[in-house]
Amino acid sequence: IRLDRFNDEAIIVFSIDACHFMVDEMALDPSNRWYDFKKGGAGLKYEVALSIHSNEIIWIRGPLEASIHDISMFRGYTTKDKKKKKVDKDAFISRIPAGKKGVGDSGYSGEPNKIITTRKGQSAEMKRWLGRVKSRQESFFSRVKSFDIMKNRFRHGKRGTKDKMNRH
Repeated sequence: IRLDRFNDEAIIVFSIDACHFMVDEMALDPSNRWYDFKKGGAGLKYEVALSIHSNEIIWIRGPLEASIHDISMFRGYTTKDKKKKKVDKDAFISRIPAGKKGVGDSGYSGEPNKIITTRKGQSAEMKRWLGRVKSRQESFFSRVKSFDIMKNRFRHGKRGTKDKMNRH
């Protein structure tokens, strides 16, 4: 992960979003934490940031349980479970250089000092530009899935949930 290549004059330098990936049920650790509301089954989630000014993936985090919110993942939480809630000090939010921002969808609207989202009052030109940046992020996920990298259900890891997460 390289965050030192940003143009000094640019303020908005990356886009960020989370991608869901279907897995078999976590039979040894049954919980609604694994439920992916987008896919309607068990899943895992990855957070990916892309450079806006170059064709580079600058951040990947995961796998985490599918039920964790995008903003919680960005802030470094590792689980939705309140009893086990820990913060990962190496989360992306803590690695963003001072004065730099990214573009995210509405799931990231709780961090206005780090992430810009589409809001009322922005100019039409700004909204179009934000839409293009977010579309590029979704195109990346679409291409990853079209090459069968994340299209099919992951079935490996027979020794429990931790083994499955490590192999993923």
